[in-house]
Amino acid sequence: MMNLFDELEDRNRILANEISNAESVHNDALAIELKKELYSNKIQMLNILTAKEKRAGITARELKKEVDSKPNIPRYATGIESLDYKLFGGIEIGTFVQLAGESGVGKTHLQLEILSNIAKYGKSVFFNFEMGDTRIVKRLEKLLTSDEQWDNLIIDSDSRNIDEICNEITLYAKSGIKFFTIDSKMKIDTTESMQDYQKFSAISKKLAELSQKQEVIIFLINQMNEDDIKNKRLAFKGSGDQKYDSDLAFFYVKDEDGNRKLICNKNRQDEKEFTLNLFLDENYKTQSNDYEIVYKDKNNRVIAKPTITEFVADDTISMSML
Repeated sequence: MMNLFDELEDRNRILANEISNAESVHNDALAIELKKELYSNKIQMLNILTAKEKRAGITARELKKEVDSKPNIPRYATGIESLDYKLFGGIEIGTFVQLAGESGVGKTHLQLEILSNIAKYGKSVFFNFEMGDTRIVKRLEKLLTSDEQWDNLIIDSDSRNIDEICNEITLYAKSGIKFFTIDSKMKIDTTESMQDYQKFSAISKKLAELSQKQEVIIFLINQMNEDDIKNKRLAFKGSGDQKYDSDLAFFYVKDEDGNRKLICNKNRQDEKEFTLNLFLDENYKTQSNDYEIVYKDKNNRVIAKPTITEFVADDTISMSML
């Protein structure tokens, strides 16, 4: 099969003969049109040759200049103060996050709480494959306290095939939505028949690519197998390339005393792993007694805790620990 350069070259040979014939019978109008095509083809061929000669690599200085010229990547605060502190303000758009843990530790609650916080200032989507309508509404009644939140949180319980989910996220992203949670990986289907480890790897790969392409944040609730929980190994159920595909990998576990720990053991956005001790207060809000956070303005003056809307919108606000 000929490539485009060879096709243009052959076409130019034909054009040269046609131009000669047109000129021999004094058909100037046809000759001019044929010459236009010939010259256009030659320019296209030159561009092809130039592209082949160009090297893909650039110097470190050139790369730094390109990066410095770009605007900062937006981060979305989760609204969970200690987690946002550890994530230097929140999660970058274009990030694929996986959250795994043992059954009953509170993975879904943690995600619904984050989504309810996001819903204070923007829309988000929860792909619900684990709970019936009545059960999820009961949970949301504890978290959504304003009409705006009820209107901003979208529940999608139908699209269970990975390709359908990706299509839905793409459509939502085009309308400006940036934050998505899928509950859970175990309920996602694939069109092709695969072994579990192949299926789980295919799902994580597609979601990782989609988060970057659409510049959105995708949370996938995952599982751990019983042996890993028993032996305190932090691994996603089904293994494969799931952790490799993740930009952030979280594990939500309980220690011997039943205390909850959120462990980040992969962090591409900041290259810092961390552990948080978490608990639910009387209002079903996730708290941590590890840190006391203070907020400062650009002049390093302590300010009152901003609303999540202000925090997301204003990059002059910083967090620090007392």
